[in-house]
Amino acid sequence: MSMEAKILKEKKNIGRQSVGAGHAGSSVGLRERQKADRRRRIMAGAEVLFGTEGFEATTMAAIADHAGVSRPTVFNYFRSKDELLLAIVFEVHRKTQAQVRSFQLDPAASLAEAICSFLRVYTQTSLDFIDRRTWRHVEATCIRMPDSDFVQQYDQLTDEMLQDFRDFINKLVGETVAARCLQSEPMVDIMFNHWSALFIQLIRDQSTTVDEHIARLRKDLSVLITALAVEPAGRYRASDCVPPQAGT
Repeated sequence: MSMEAKILKEKKNIGRQSVGAGHAGSSVGLRERQKADRRRRIMAGAEVLFGTEGFEATTMAAIADHAGVSRPTVFNYFRSKDELLLAIVFEVHRKTQAQVRSFQLDPAASLAEAICSFLRVYTQTSLDFIDRRTWRHVEATCIRMPDSDFVQQYDQLTDEMLQDFRDFINKLVGETVAARCLQSEPMVDIMFNHWSALFIQLIRDQSTTVDEHIARLRKDLSVLITALAVEPAGRYRASDCVPPQAGT
């Protein structure tokens, strides 16, 4: 075989290998997309059934039927309903986090209004994707099984939410003199914990609207901010907002 013939043959072999690799890559990509689609369908089915039937009454078999997959397939993705619920909570958390980290301040808003607008994202997004009935199960699980893996992972999400809120308040402090009243970490934690307590009240009462929930939060935060430092005319004094030095 001549040298030219050998080179031509080698090029053909390389070409066949490239085509084969391309098909293999396409197959892998297709399988991953199919897996992601099945996972989304399972989670979507669970969201619907948890809301309509309740978490306890919903079975993995019912979730499989709703998602159009077999029961073993559901267990291939999620070992239990708790794990499936936690995956849904994580997904909601990611959506919420994306919104709060791109939150834009309204220059015309009061301090309480700005904080409530931020915290409203937590409330609204949480209820847009998980109904109150299911949230009650989540909170009840935290009380019943505080040492469970479910609760430990859920607490990690709560810690991330709190840190995002702290970052938001720090941004306020950098842009607004009035926000200096709230720059201490304990004060930020108090506001976040109060929102959390009001959120639990909200999911317990189906008749309370998100607007009513936020109005109560705004009223309470306004009282808190006013108690910290405010002039009669409503303008905050920077000197009053700075914590006193030791010995003064």
